[in-house]
Amino acid sequence: MRLRSRQLVFAGRRLESGDADPGAAPYVIGGPSMYAIGYGSAELAPIGAEHLVGAMGGVWAHPLRLADGLAVDLLGPDGAPLPAEGADLREDLASVAWGWRAAGLRVERHDSVRPDARAYDLLLTLTNQADLPASGALRLSAHLQFLGAWFGGIASDGGTFRQQDALVVGQDGIQRGWGLALGCAAAPPDSCAITPQDRGALVDLRYRFQLAPGETRSWPLLLVADPMGGGQAAATRWQALNELSSGRGKSSPGMAGQAAPAAQGAASRPLSPDSPLPSLACATGDLALHFSLAQANLSLLRADYPDLGGYFLAGLPEYPQLFGCDTAYSVAGASAGGFAATARSSLVTLAGYAARACGRVPHEITTNGRVFHPGNIQETPQLTIAAWDYLRWSGDLALAGELFPTLREGVRDLLPTACGQGRPYPYGDGMVERMGMGSRKLDSACYAIAGLRALAQIAAALGHADAPAYAARAEAIRAAFEQDWWVEAEGLYGDSMHSDGALQLDGHWTAVLPVQLGIAAPERARRSLARIDGEFVNAWGLVHTRGREELVWTLPTGLLALARFAHGRAAEGLRLAENIALTARSGALGTFKELIPQGLCFIQLWSAGLYLQAIIEGLLGVSPDAPSHRLALAPCVPADLAPVTLRDLRVGGHLIDITASARGVSLHHRAGPQPLSLTYAGATQIIAVGARFERE
Repeated sequence: MRLRSRQLVFAGRRLESGDADPGAAPYVIGGPSMYAIGYGSAELAPIGAEHLVGAMGGVWAHPLRLADGLAVDLLGPDGAPLPAEGADLREDLASVAWGWRAAGLRVERHDSVRPDARAYDLLLTLTNQADLPASGALRLSAHLQFLGAWFGGIASDGGTFRQQDALVVGQDGIQRGWGLALGCAAAPPDSCAITPQDRGALVDLRYRFQLAPGETRSWPLLLVADPMGGGQAAATRWQALNELSSGRGKSSPGMAGQAAPAAQGAASRPLSPDSPLPSLACATGDLALHFSLAQANLSLLRADYPDLGGYFLAGLPEYPQLFGCDTAYSVAGASAGGFAATARSSLVTLAGYAARACGRVPHEITTNGRVFHPGNIQETPQLTIAAWDYLRWSGDLALAGELFPTLREGVRDLLPTACGQGRPYPYGDGMVERMGMGSRKLDSACYAIAGLRALAQIAAALGHADAPAYAARAEAIRAAFEQDWWVEAEGLYGDSMHSDGALQLDGHWTAVLPVQLGIAAPERARRSLARIDGEFVNAWGLVHTRGREELVWTLPTGLLALARFAHGRAAEGLRLAENIALTARSGALGTFKELIPQGLCFIQLWSAGLYLQAIIEGLLGVSPDAPSHRLALAPCVPADLAPVTLRDLRVGGHLIDITASARGVSLHHRAGPQPLSLTYAGATQIIAVGARFERE
């Protein structure tokens, strides 16, 4: 179906696709238990180029895929397809809705995934806009197939399928607990063809219609998965969900005001495990819109699958797995942005795997809980850094105490074994996975230092007597790092170190890490940033490798944005952060991509997480210490930006509102268990619950 227009309607705004073929870009709709990926054209076509090639799209209730999607078309009285004309697509990041014309009929299709069930809703509404009666058939077609997740080790025969009254019911012959049910709540199909094909079945359901002039009729279709009880349990679940929808009545977030089941779709404000979500307001530009979009992206990436529990998908379509580094980079922004519960669950799961691997944090875990990649060396300290990020925002000392033995084993005990003799820097692959580098990577050395610092901070919060020893060890390695890694003639730190201590400079994006992590001495940080700005940055952000790989990833660009904010360069920091958000206007509307302006995963976890961190911790300068009921504010707001207000920000048990501009700051301590210690401009004050603080 060729689209005439495509738009995202979100937070009271409309974003229009400027692509020459707006239907060529994908979309995603989902909930914690299921998601669906398709093309804007509504055509069923392969998605996925690296893992399950051609099969990363469709309807997924991990760890199994159910279908390649659901296709809908209209047939005339003679059974021939009616051409679609004037097709439009409207999305809201919770649902997709198409509208088109076909031989005097107005067709409305609205798809969503239920937030509380493994269930996919599709509502098809026909209106006869002609002066004469209309007749024909609605055809629903799909390739149903039980397909195991990438490297899930799941044997499957694809499933067998049968008609059962109004439903098509399927069950896998090997994974016998898995079942599905598909059908229309309004009526049984007038014809049902099930053709075995490609270890699954092609299903063709047809529903006849006769419509008088001006008459409207709807067909609510529902696809339900059951992970344990098989096909019959799925059919029973289908009936229960259908009755629940009927009992709730009808409402419509869909196109053209057509009715849709109340359980179908969600408001354009994303669902969250924490309520209320913090909200941002600014009269300048699109900052408030982008902030809400980042939250909606995190909501789309929340998962709660049978074998893993709650976590954030790393990216779609290729990476629905749980990743060590992707999660670590996103915890601060997710915790501050309203998703602390999922951040917590992600940390618990990763730490559980690390506890069984001598403290080593895995890189990639499949959706049914198998470790595909045991972890690059920097991921072990990154988990401790992320745990401190979560603790300083949440104040969750109980979790910190639970995780601490594993974090300590990884950073204090495991990392030194990966350093070899004579040097305190671990060897092995880091974030830059490129051949020809030295055995020790710059990012791994930096994260080892930052991980020890984070371990010291967690230990201090828990009241452990050895916290100063961890801090002293971190400072000792940092001092050695300055001696061993700095290349004076280049004004940069080396990208890698060979076994003999020789440095190699390749121009990778990791050059920003000593600055962003606060490891570089002040003058070297200044020189590094100057060199990076002059040679590593293009119009979109920080390139992967200077002069050789000009792709701009959101991850390095977000880290550079944080570094610029930390060094008082407000306009430059905000520009980089907003470049991440601008990816929501290219390709799939509303989603933060992996590359800028677009490329690779069309929705990426660290893109949204780092954007939220850049705005809250960078632009607004919020530095929380929830366990100690302390908060520091150091806003870095450009002079030409209108005041920025962040409401309903949670710091542990405290609820605060903050307004910051280039001229000053105000804070309202709306709720909390006790007064809040606030540090601003070098002075510390105690802010009682209910009190306000203002400085120009």
